[in-house]
Amino acid sequence: MTESRAGNSNQVNELEVPRVPSEFRKMKENTDCYEPLVVSIGPYHHGKKELKEMEKLKAEMAGQFVKDRRVTAEEMYSKVKELVTDARKCYAEESTRQFNDEKFTQMMFLDGYFILHVVSHKLAKQNLRKEEVASVRRDLFLLENQLPFRVLIPLMRLLVTSMLMFNLTRCDLA
Repeated sequence: MTESRAGNSNQVNELEVPRVPSEFRKMKENTDCYEPLVVSIGPYHHGKKELKEMEKLKAEMAGQFVKDRRVTAEEMYSKVKELVTDARKCYAEESTRQFNDEKFTQMMFLDGYFILHVVSHKLAKQNLRKEEVASVRRDLFLLENQLPFRVLIPLMRLLVTSMLMFNLTRCDLA
């Protein structure tokens, strides 16, 4: 738990995406609960060299996601940018200091669309081995490897809206 950043020191808020407590980190057998194998989501494990390969795939998948929609990349990106201040508050403060707003927004954007790709079962089309797909799915459930739901909501709305627009356009053409 951390003190509220709203200014009232009597109020206490829990982080949406907390760090694993240090007493649990001391037990090496617990690392499977918070250390990703192939993909980092959010700031806690971002930039680790063993996870770099998936960063390229995240960028490709976000590009494909944007290309498949009837919404501009700028509109999609601006939705994420609007949430940066609130999204930062969901993580332990020391983990977000290294990212300026632009870098943090980019990370939330790529991670958000990566998650939506995985949820919509498009990960299998990325020429990954079955073991890699399984590792990605596992990594998305780790305690420190999460995005705040408030970041995913507007991205999902854009996805649903663009799908509805596409279906309406197809019906008009028929």
